[in-house]
Amino acid sequence: MKKNTQSSEHWCRSDAWLFTIKKGGLVMTQVSTSKKDTKKKKQKGGSTRLREIIKVFFSYNVLQNLAKQTHPEKVRTAFEQLGPTFIKIGQMLSVRTDIMTPAFIAEMRKLQDSVKIDPFETVREVVETELGQSLEEVFQTFEEIPFASASMGQTHQAILKSGERVAVKVQHPGIKEEIHLDLSLFAKALPLMKYLPEAAVIDPKETFREVKNSLSKELDWLIEAENGQEFYQLNNNWEVIRVPKFYQQYTTPKLLVMEFMKGISLKEFLHEEPQKDQSSEAFQSTKKQIAGLLVRNFIKQIFDDGFFHADPHPGNLLLDFESAISQKMNDPQYQLVFLDFGMMGRLNHNTIQKLTEVMACLYLNHPKKIGRAVLRLCHQVGPVDEAVFFEELAPLLENTYGVGLGEMNLQQLFFQIIKICRKNNLQVPQEVTLLVKAMATFEGVIRQLDPEISLVKIASLFAKKYVTEKMDWSFELKKIGLELLGSASQAPKIPAQTADVLDDLANGKTKINIELKRQKEWFSQAENLVNRFVIGLIISALIIGSSLLVAFHRDVVADFANILGVIGYGLALVMILFLVIDSWRKRRKK
Repeated sequence: MKKNTQSSEHWCRSDAWLFTIKKGGLVMTQVSTSKKDTKKKKQKGGSTRLREIIKVFFSYNVLQNLAKQTHPEKVRTAFEQLGPTFIKIGQMLSVRTDIMTPAFIAEMRKLQDSVKIDPFETVREVVETELGQSLEEVFQTFEEIPFASASMGQTHQAILKSGERVAVKVQHPGIKEEIHLDLSLFAKALPLMKYLPEAAVIDPKETFREVKNSLSKELDWLIEAENGQEFYQLNNNWEVIRVPKFYQQYTTPKLLVMEFMKGISLKEFLHEEPQKDQSSEAFQSTKKQIAGLLVRNFIKQIFDDGFFHADPHPGNLLLDFESAISQKMNDPQYQLVFLDFGMMGRLNHNTIQKLTEVMACLYLNHPKKIGRAVLRLCHQVGPVDEAVFFEELAPLLENTYGVGLGEMNLQQLFFQIIKICRKNNLQVPQEVTLLVKAMATFEGVIRQLDPEISLVKIASLFAKKYVTEKMDWSFELKKIGLELLGSASQAPKIPAQTADVLDDLANGKTKINIELKRQKEWFSQAENLVNRFVIGLIISALIIGSSLLVAFHRDVVADFANILGVIGYGLALVMILFLVIDSWRKRRKK
């Protein structure tokens, strides 16, 4: 990256194109290349894709609309046209209520409906290539038309030779190469992004890192199968939760075979009206039951399992009303099915304990204790002023306890806490950031089912239960006993120590130590100020002394004095230039 200050433009060079950002916008110029013929096709594909991206961005004014938060439907259409990489970016933006307006968030959530269907001949070729067998050798039947399709792949219903009904998820051919090409172009464009005012709405580097990590995992369906199998063992048959079984022997990076699960998506259910034989009150009661079930299970995933679904949007949840077997009148008349395990989060025991501490402090409704718990959860990457941190955090926490989701924006609360942490040199662990984003998506689902649920209160109660069940009370009691014993041994000394303090006060021997906040920073600034003042005095003395020497007139001695005076002027000039350059450098650094 190079900056041309004379023409006020910025440019960088890729393999076959020169990009220039001027005041008028982005200019793209093709440049000659001497690469081998084997690389020309790749360059041509990259340049074609780049032209497509730029064309779509300019056609729909994507950067301007993002910056000004206008015309969200145009941004969504542009992302859908550009494919999976940009759909993933849009899905990530759909939970960022701290930077996106409600209209934008609602529009970005529609990106989950993007559909691309491959012909059956292509699907057959992918399946047979991945399995190394013909379709007929593995399956009794295989539906040619997919019952679901998304940006990464499409899903067909089939029956194995063993008679088990399965869902076969087939990756779109060429999707991996297309995504890697987009990521490479995105990486080359990153140095340019900081010069675009429209890019200030998001952090390009952070977005790129998140998109790359997420897509790398989602492109390998062996990872999804392993995640799904672990989630199955932890959650299948928990109350009325169901999870599909995975067939590892038929799963490859581009092919996923799992148990077929019946039902309608929760998204469809949320837009349904009550059935003829069902009253509106019963329908609302069912929605509240589902909300409570989801909250209990999600908190279990976090605190008990340490392994949670990181993308719990309504399209990844099914309701099966046909397979439900009720033993009692009050039993739920449905089963809730989890799908899509490409994005999963994992928490270690230490992180769970720290999260539990945060939630227990929320239960006690003590903002300062919550702040200390958050401090222990984060990694310190610089100097931290705890008083400032608590002052910024307290207003966000005062009115959260016991508030329903309809009255509180949980997404915005979490992202603002992360923002305050970063501002105060506190780095939130990556797994906790993923949990916050998952909870932001989850909160959107619960809000539609039952806005009156307080997710914070339920999580706090669960944390209290976790503490009472998992805490080693014998160890805690021993520790408290030792502390009390230590305090008791010091108690007789208190009257004598008090008398000593009063005696020192009476005799004027007491010293008071005052610690100023940011004293190192203030003393450093004071030291710089004194140094500049001293240098200014030296420069003044040099100029005055040199002027007196130059004005000295006595033959040979006069010539020597003139030379010394000129040298003095030169030293003064050098010192002045040093001060100007140093001041300019510090200003630019800020």
